[in-house]
Amino acid sequence: MQNHLSPGPKFVCDDHLGKLARYLRVGGFDAAFDREMTNSRLLQIALDEERWILTRDRRLIERTLVRNLFFITHDHWPDQLNAVLTHFGLEFRKDRMFSRCLEDNGTIEPAPKEAIEFRVFPFTYQHHDDFYICPICRRVYWSGTHVEATIRRLERFGIMVS
Repeated sequence: MQNHLSPGPKFVCDDHLGKLARYLRVGGFDAAFDREMTNSRLLQIALDEERWILTRDRRLIERTLVRNLFFITHDHWPDQLNAVLTHFGLEFRKDRMFSRCLEDNGTIEPAPKEAIEFRVFPFTYQHHDDFYICPICRRVYWSGTHVEATIRRLERFGIMVS
């Protein structure tokens, strides 16, 4: 788990694409998402922050003049993720993975081990030395078995990690 700024485009995902947003974040890609976001707010964020809109909403496409819009045709997140990676020429790289908070998209930062002692289980604290924290929500991250499990899950769905 390293902290590298995400390369390439920034995204904002509509309210139908929460799992896609989460997996883009796993890959270290900047993917704004809020389940309660209205279409007008989605458009405003896209314009203000120069983000690509990822959407499954056909009406949004018909009603907007925004050019940076990618329509997601697939129903399942692995297919959606593959479509985005292919369209934008992106790839998952281990040195960028898990560099964003999965909850709020913040860029996580290294945290001194002693600063999180009482925020994780004792077993986790004893068996890991490198911890990271989201500066927005203060969620703590570490490179546990879930990292390799996630990589295996991605590769099972045809998403290669280099």
